Amino acid sequence: MNVIVCHARHFTIRRIWRCPTCKTRRRMLFQDEAWYGMTMTCCHCGDRWQDGELCPRPAKRGWRKEAAAKATAEWVAAGRYDRTAHRAWLAAETGVAA
Repeated sequence: MNVIVCHARHFTIRRIWRCPTCKTRRRMLFQDEAWYGMTMTCCHCGDRWQDGELCPRPAKRGWRKEAAAKATAEWVAAGRYDRTAHRAWLAAETGVAA
């Protein structure tokens, strides 16, 4: 039996945005996935939203600190936003000309 597992690739965007949980402006990590929409993670509280809906929180001790640290590391690595690179990535992912 052959099993193929695909993981959606994403384009990382960093923004300063109002976190619905923290109720203040925070560093937010956005991950644009061509077929699944945008996922947003707060670098402070670790909460995630996809297409405006709060994602389930893990039943795991210390998940907030872990999620916030991961989001912060990805936020730093993302660098400045490049609209042209984002459009080219989206075109390559969907097969539609930019």
